[in-house]
Amino acid sequence: MIKTIFKTTTIALATMAISPSSFAVVDKAPNCNDVFDGMPLSSQYIDNGNGTLTDRRTNLTWYRCSAGQIWSNGSCKGRPIVRNFNDAQEWAQQAEVADTTGWRLPEIDEMVELVVKDCRSPSIDTNAFPGIEAENYWSSEDNFWISAMAWSLFWFKGEYYSRQGKVFELRFMLVK
Repeated sequence: MIKTIFKTTTIALATMAISPSSFAVVDKAPNCNDVFDGMPLSSQYIDNGNGTLTDRRTNLTWYRCSAGQIWSNGSCKGRPIVRNFNDAQEWAQQAEVADTTGWRLPEIDEMVELVVKDCRSPSIDTNAFPGIEAENYWSSEDNFWISAMAWSLFWFKGEYYSRQGKVFELRFMLVK
């Protein structure tokens, strides 16, 4: 019995040594900047001409840059600001961006709608959203299990998390 188990284990290990790629996970997704570079704006979006886009599917209006950046001559200028969860919410509510007010942080599901799964770093249409970086961004939603945490989206691969401590300072997007 022990010889049989040993022999079976040896065969299994030898098989793994022969074909290691069958167990390796390799991310070969292209960089989204390369995918969208030089492409026209997707028909999903209406360019409002002021640094905002309206999503035809959801009817939401998005600021194309990270909060704190300025839309100028077709691109985002300056550095994104970072705030803790509560300060980001307050900043968005008081912001006058693209000559308009009424901004807020997006819900996590609204952010997920923007994720492009076929590319990464950041996993978003960078032609539509050139100011979004491959970083964690706040959503507007608390973690309903642990009140000291909130939901965020990591734009590197478009993955979302409910375990960001609200005291951490992250970038954020604006929507209305």
